[in-house]
Amino acid sequence: MTVTKDVAEVRLDDEVVPVSEPARPRERRWTAWLVGAGALLAGLCFVLVDIYYNHGRYVPPLDDAYIHMQYGAQIGRGEFLRYNDGDPISTGASSLLYVLLLGSFYAVGFNGPLLLPAAVIFGVVCHALTAAGVVVLGRRLAGPVVGAWSGALTAFSGPLLWGAASGMEISATALLLVSTLLVLTREVPHGVFRFTPVLVALAALARIEAMVFLVAVPVLMICSIWRRPGRKVAARIGATAWSALPFVVVAAQLLFYKIATGSASPNGSQAKSHLNMPNLTISELAGEVSDNFAAFMQILSGIERQDFTFPGALLLAAVGAAVLARDRGPRRWVGWTLGVGTVLALGAISTLGTALWQEVRYLQPFLPLFTLVAVIGLADLGGRLRAGSRGPVALLAVAALFTALSVPQWVHRTVQDSGGIRERVVALASWMNGALPPGTRVGVHDVGAAAYLSDHPTVDLVGLTTNGLAKPALNGMGALYEELREMPVDQRPEYVAIYDRMPEGVQLDQLADAQLFGVPVLALPTMTVYEADWSLIDTGDRPMSPVRGEIRDYVNVGSMASEEAHDHDVAPADASFQPLTAVRTVEEGGHQVVDSSRHVRGEEEFVLHDLVPGESVRLVARTDSSSPKPGMYTGARLVRVFADDTEVTTHYLEPDPKGWSETTITIPAELVTDSELTIRMGSAQGYGGPYPDYQSFGYWAIQ
Repeated sequence: MTVTKDVAEVRLDDEVVPVSEPARPRERRWTAWLVGAGALLAGLCFVLVDIYYNHGRYVPPLDDAYIHMQYGAQIGRGEFLRYNDGDPISTGASSLLYVLLLGSFYAVGFNGPLLLPAAVIFGVVCHALTAAGVVVLGRRLAGPVVGAWSGALTAFSGPLLWGAASGMEISATALLLVSTLLVLTREVPHGVFRFTPVLVALAALARIEAMVFLVAVPVLMICSIWRRPGRKVAARIGATAWSALPFVVVAAQLLFYKIATGSASPNGSQAKSHLNMPNLTISELAGEVSDNFAAFMQILSGIERQDFTFPGALLLAAVGAAVLARDRGPRRWVGWTLGVGTVLALGAISTLGTALWQEVRYLQPFLPLFTLVAVIGLADLGGRLRAGSRGPVALLAVAALFTALSVPQWVHRTVQDSGGIRERVVALASWMNGALPPGTRVGVHDVGAAAYLSDHPTVDLVGLTTNGLAKPALNGMGALYEELREMPVDQRPEYVAIYDRMPEGVQLDQLADAQLFGVPVLALPTMTVYEADWSLIDTGDRPMSPVRGEIRDYVNVGSMASEEAHDHDVAPADASFQPLTAVRTVEEGGHQVVDSSRHVRGEEEFVLHDLVPGESVRLVARTDSSSPKPGMYTGARLVRVFADDTEVTTHYLEPDPKGWSETTITIPAELVTDSELTIRMGSAQGYGGPYPDYQSFGYWAIQ
C-alpha cells in the first residue's frame, strides 16, 4: 500500500480509493462555480419565458405546485396541514419537508403574492447547487473530466430545468440526494457518520421514494460500524442508533399521519397507487407495475423519450455503477447505492397509476445522479475503445448535443403546460373570486390554484386534500357520490368544477352525465363549472314500488360504508376486471331517482342483518342487466341464488330500458335460521358458461 501525497489517495494493489479532495489547479476549482452559474442562468431563463408567455405573471406548469403553496401558506398562518381553515389535518402534499420549508418562508415575510416567486427562485437555486454538487462528486469519484461533463449535462438538462421552474420539491430533493453522497464519500474513509444519517432522513421527508433510493446507505453504515475493529460495544450501539435515524424519521412521519388522519398512507398514495385498486390481484398489480417499469426503461434508455436523457444512457449507467461497485471505499458505496437504489426507486414509483404523468416528474429528482453514473460508464467505455484521450470527450460531446437539442423542447413544454394551467384552474380561481359569495365551497378536480388563488374553501373530489375521498374516487363515481352525500350539508360543495372528459384517472364527468348537477354556469377549456344540486340524494334509498311489510335491512351497493357493513364482495370472472361503481338517475312516474351501483361480472355475495328467524324474506333486488347486447339473450342475466350455501332458485335479472329494474327473490322461512343470512348471487351456467354481468344497485330485505 502506498499513499501519494499530491493526489491524496490510498492505493490498494491496482485499486484507488480517494480519501480526500485531490489538489487541483486553480482553474479547475472554478468548474463547479461556472457550472452552477450556468444552471442558475438557465433556470432563470425558463422562469422568464414562462412569465413572458403568461402575460407578465408566473404560472407553474402543474397544479400540484399550488397545492404545496396552499399548505405552506396555511402552515405559516398557524393552520398546520389544514388545507382550509378549520379543516382536519390532511396529507395531500407529496413532500412534508417542502411544505414545512414553504411555511417558514411565509412566516418570515414571503407571504401573499411573494410565496410562489420565493418557491420558484428557491427551486432554481437548488438546481444550480445540484449541478455544482454533481461536478464535485464526479470529480471525487472519477476525475475532473467526468465531474465537469456530468455537471454540465445536469445544469442544462431540459427535464431538470422544467422541474427547477415548476415550484415543486423536485430540485430540493435532487440536491439532498447529491449532498448525501457528497458527505458519504467524505465520511466513509473515517468510518464515522455524523451528517450522512441527517441528510438521508431529510431526503426521506422530501420524498418517500428518495428514502427507497438511499435505503442501502443506512444498511451499509451499520455494517461498516460493526465490521470496523477497535470500537467498544457501547460506541457501536450508539453509532448504529444514529445511523438508523432515517428509519426512525420515516416511522415517526407515518405514525403522525396515522394519529392525525386515521391512515398511515398519505392521501396522495391512496389516490394514485395501484395498491388501492378495488379488485387488487397479484397478477394485475404485477402487470401494471411492470408496464410502468418498462416505460421507465425506455425513457432512461433514450429510446422513447430522447429529450429526457441521451440515447444509451441506461446501459451506460449500468456500466458506470458496475465500475464503481467493483472498487473499494467510497466508490464501492456509491456504486451499490446508485445501482440498488435506482432499481428500488423505479419499482416504488411504478406502483403509482400516475407514474408517467406530468412530464415524468417523479423520476426527475434522480436524474442528476443517473446522469453522473452514465457519464462514468461512458468515460469507461471511451477508455476501453483505446481512442486516446479524445475518445471519451468525443462521446461526451454527442451526449451534450442531445441534451442541448432537448432544451428548446422542454421550454415549449413549460409554456404549454403553464398555459393549460392558466386557462383552466387559474381562470377558475379568478371566476370564483368575482362570481361567488364569500365562503362558497367549490368541489374541484385540480384543487391547488382553486384554493391558493381564491378566498373560497374547496372540496378535493380526488381526495388529495379532503380526507376520505381518495378511495371512493378510485372505486368509481358511485362510491364518490355516496361519500359526498354522507357529508354534513355545510361541508358539501355548492359548485363543482370538473373536466369534460378524462381518458384516464377519476372521471368526474360521469357525475354530470348522471344529472346530479344543474345547468352549467361557466365553460372553460376542457372544464365546466356546475351549480351542485343535492335535492335527489336520498331518493334511491327505498324501492320504487310500494313495500308490503317491514324493511329489515338495506344493502346500499356502491356505498363503501354499507358494503363493508354487509361484507359485500364481488368475485370477478377474470383477474383483469375492476368492479367499479357508477351513479345513475332514472325517471318513473314523473319522479327522478338517483342511486349508485357496482359492476358485477362474476359472483356477488353479502350478509343481511336484523332478520326475524323463522320468517320468509322477500329480497327486492335493484339491478341493470341491459348490457351487454341489449334485447338479446346472453345467458349473463341468469343467477343462482344461495342462502347460507343452500341453493334457493335460479333468478332472471329483468332488463329495463329506463335504467334499472326491481325484481323479488323469495327466501323460504326454513332457511332463515338466524338474524343474519349470507346471500350469494352465483353463476347459473357453471364452468365455461357466461358469468352474470350486471350493475348491482342495492337489496332490501323485507319481512
